[in-house]
Amino acid sequence: MGPLVAVVDCRPVGTAPCSSQQHAPQHAAQAPASTGLLLPGVGGGPHAAWSQGGAVAGLNSRNLLTPKSAPSAGSAVVRQSCTLYTGSPCPASTPPAWQWNVAPPARTTWVITYPPGWAPPLPSGVAAARPRAAAGVPRERPPAGTADVRLQLQGLPGELLQTTLDWLPTFGERARMCALCKAARSFEWRLAPPLEPEEEMSSIGLGDRGAQAIAQTFSRRSNPTIGELCLGNNGIGDTGALAIADVLRSGSMIRRLSLRDNKIGDAGAEAIAEALATNAALEELDIWGNALGDRGRRALLTAAKCKVFLELDIHRSAPSTPRSSHGNKLRTVLFDWISQVHTGGNAPVALDGEADPQDMLFRTLGHLDAYLSSRRIPRDELQLTGVGCTLAAAGLHNATASQDPELAAWLAFVTDGACTAEDVRGAAVEVRRVLDFRMYQPTAYTFLRRYLRKTGWTQESFSLANYLIELAVISSEFTHYRPQAIAAAATVLSRQYLSQGIGFQNIPCWKAKLLRCTHLDLQTELAPCAADMSRLHSSEHGCNSKFVNRKYEWTRLHMVAKINPNPPSDAAFFVSYLSGEPAP
Repeated sequence: MGPLVAVVDCRPVGTAPCSSQQHAPQHAAQAPASTGLLLPGVGGGPHAAWSQGGAVAGLNSRNLLTPKSAPSAGSAVVRQSCTLYTGSPCPASTPPAWQWNVAPPARTTWVITYPPGWAPPLPSGVAAARPRAAAGVPRERPPAGTADVRLQLQGLPGELLQTTLDWLPTFGERARMCALCKAARSFEWRLAPPLEPEEEMSSIGLGDRGAQAIAQTFSRRSNPTIGELCLGNNGIGDTGALAIADVLRSGSMIRRLSLRDNKIGDAGAEAIAEALATNAALEELDIWGNALGDRGRRALLTAAKCKVFLELDIHRSAPSTPRSSHGNKLRTVLFDWISQVHTGGNAPVALDGEADPQDMLFRTLGHLDAYLSSRRIPRDELQLTGVGCTLAAAGLHNATASQDPELAAWLAFVTDGACTAEDVRGAAVEVRRVLDFRMYQPTAYTFLRRYLRKTGWTQESFSLANYLIELAVISSEFTHYRPQAIAAAATVLSRQYLSQGIGFQNIPCWKAKLLRCTHLDLQTELAPCAADMSRLHSSEHGCNSKFVNRKYEWTRLHMVAKINPNPPSDAAFFVSYLSGEPAP
């Protein structure tokens, strides 16, 4: 975390004389009575900034903001200009007008510097957007002599303090100022639109007011060109959702929007759905964990042209929990066979022409896992259930695919006569009936693409990460891990094989970015999953009895199944490896 710096630059930029030139001699003889401050963006002349003509008794260029220490070398400075005037009443005007003269130039700098690796606590109700320290590891403290990093504000009017707070470009910097400065804690850090909206603004306590401020940012002429906007876990309700709907309606170029774990109800969902009906830029919408009813869900699915993720299973089953009348080993065989079906040749256009075959595969495996966890399926119907889930997944975002007679006939054919095309269509209908909105869930592959975009990837590392998540999803030992953990673990492990030709992009602070966007607990979820995945990778090496291992030996997938796995590491190694990097 770099220093958080704001500068109030008081310098003359002109005069604001009385309009009556005949009063000049009287003005010259009049001594200045007080000092005022003209803030940027305040119209109507210098007196518009303050009540009673702009006079602020006792305010001068030396006591605006008093730093405890001088700015450190290399400090990033946010500069805002304002004009300092001295003034006195114009005695010749009726009623008396205010006469302003330019004060001598002066500059006062307020600096907050965080020692490396340390940040102050955020205000009450604002969650930290960074991973917690590992258990047993003491929280980093500022070096001796810097523990009392605080602002001293002398004679600063509340209006100026609020405006100075609004000058800070991001919500995170404003929240940290409120935590540092006792005088600022009663002020609203979400009042003004952020000058520099960030892609990741989850879990910072935005509420409806913060969502409205963000919407104002996108309504400006200089519409931010960020590709993702993550506003999850912020207490946003229907009022905030209406503001976000305006953003979607305004022609923004956001490709992925996350509104997960908020308080949006059907009214907010319907407003977003109406906006999505004319929005062609958005590709994915996360809206699970809200207060949506069937009405709101149906509205979103009907109107949206993008992928809508309505639900996410939070409670995963333990590895030892029976999933159906068959065992975990049979589940692994079934999933590996489904992978072969999706990758095999001679598939109809409805399946082979899928824009992203890997996305289609993981949707199918997700449907199959959810269906098997809710129904006891006889062993002789497992193949039918698998191809039924495939047909249901094909029609999830393309209604005509599920009605394609060629696809249903081909899926019946790959079962070697175990079922008919009509059986496959009936199985797909049953899967859709049982799962309903649970079909609209993100998968490990969904999260993997997001995390790799944040942390950097190459074609080789992408193939390796895909291999690892496919191994994990097929294995029954990973059913208790959430898809976010599986994707994040594969992201980490895919960067461990540079010596074997698996390159990656060198993205600064990639570890901190990964931890921030996954919202996973490092000790209890991500590190154990990465350790289990490293052991699975080692145990599967050279096991050609599984199709997934043979598949990733193909040249077009960069033969990643042939690389020698690193020795398995325990969870403590990954905790140490991923900890300690400063936030971006």
